[in-house]
Amino acid sequence: MNIDTLIIAVAGLFAVASSIGVLLTKDNFYAALYMSVTMLFVAAIYAAFNIQPVVVIIALIFVGAVGIVTVAIAATYRAGVSRKVNIFWVVPVIVVFAILALAYASMAVESIEVVNPEVFSAVATDYFFVVAFLFTLVVLMMLSAIKLARRVDL
Repeated sequence: MNIDTLIIAVAGLFAVASSIGVLLTKDNFYAALYMSVTMLFVAAIYAAFNIQPVVVIIALIFVGAVGIVTVAIAATYRAGVSRKVNIFWVVPVIVVFAILALAYASMAVESIEVVNPEVFSAVATDYFFVVAFLFTLVVLMMLSAIKLARRVDL
């Protein structure tokens, strides 16, 4: 397993873990935050394959616009949990997850090849200011959403 495969696999695992966090959390605010983190990891997977337009679209639209609107709405609307999760759903979910994991493990026979192997060093140099700007923009928008929701001064 080469470093490219490892980076993509780790980003995929974190994306799956944070998407499970969206399903398991009972608070809309944290579900929106988990959704934004999930989309950032999906964008990281596309960045590993050197597909920059998709990364920019995911970062700007999904994380930026949709994530901030969802965070703002979820932070202002705090309702009680209307549904309970039945414990009997745990076993079928684990069985389906095990079947999917086994199918994926049996079909993954080769390493993932990246078209441009210098992509990871290029992201650090060529797109540093773009990534820093997008990260700063997302943090500022989330802070303003929290400020509006809680009506406090930061």
